[in-house]
Amino acid sequence: MKKGYIYAIISAILFGSAGIFVKLAYKSGLDSISLLIMQYAVAVTIMFLIILIQNKEMLKVTKKQIFSLVVLGLVGNTFMTISYYTAFEYLPVAVVTMLLYTYPIMVFIYTVLFKKGKVNKKRVVALILAFIGAILTLNVLSESIRYPIKGIIIGLLCAVFYAFMNVYAEEKLININPLTVNAYSTLFSLITLIIYKSPLFIFKTHLSLESLFYIFILAIFCEIIPLTLLYAAINKIGALKVSIIGNLEIPTAMITSIIFLKESVTIMQIIGAFLVIGGVYLIKK
Repeated sequence: MKKGYIYAIISAILFGSAGIFVKLAYKSGLDSISLLIMQYAVAVTIMFLIILIQNKEMLKVTKKQIFSLVVLGLVGNTFMTISYYTAFEYLPVAVVTMLLYTYPIMVFIYTVLFKKGKVNKKRVVALILAFIGAILTLNVLSESIRYPIKGIIIGLLCAVFYAFMNVYAEEKLININPLTVNAYSTLFSLITLIIYKSPLFIFKTHLSLESLFYIFILAIFCEIIPLTLLYAAINKIGALKVSIIGNLEIPTAMITSIIFLKESVTIMQIIGAFLVIGGVYLIKK
């Protein structure tokens, strides 16, 4: 049980840095689909090599499990990452992260309506604390800019597909090794993207060392490790708790934006970060 919380926390911290590196990758000349195809190609290669070296038996899955992995990769992983990466083309990192982190509410509502989850006071308070903390941390209330409706819709779609990934993995893939789930679902997502855009662009594109650096960073530290830990955490403590702990991505995004983009932090953002951590601690207890 304790490992589940640790996995979820590490996953959230690593995921929280993704937006910064996506933005930096864009500045190096990459577009969202090209970045995802190359990121997934690297991630899939590394994950299957690890499985082959560690235990080949992990590759064995049933036909029913393959179907579930195809659904997770095609519907969940593909559309979540495409909408997430595309949202950065329209909105600031803070707003995209804010929209993404409406997904714990979606998971909570699904759990209550369809899984007959208990609506106890502690869970509700934890969710409210985490959500208010998210708003304060990202300083959204002080924004006076009107953002494109298209960007907002894409950001919310990202949250929907991310919620789906959490719930579907818990219901359909609970008995499969988390690395196996990640490897196969990412493979099917990669195949989907290749059908959409031919990978031949790789040979026509001059990739700088900077672009390659961001591709590998995103593949390893924002794809392989955090997503594998996410599935492992869902197996141990469930999608709802993982979704609330995932709010730790928000203060992480704030800190990484200070380090890499030299953004400033307000007192309200610091208060918001503490509220997020408080909400996570409350749901853990």
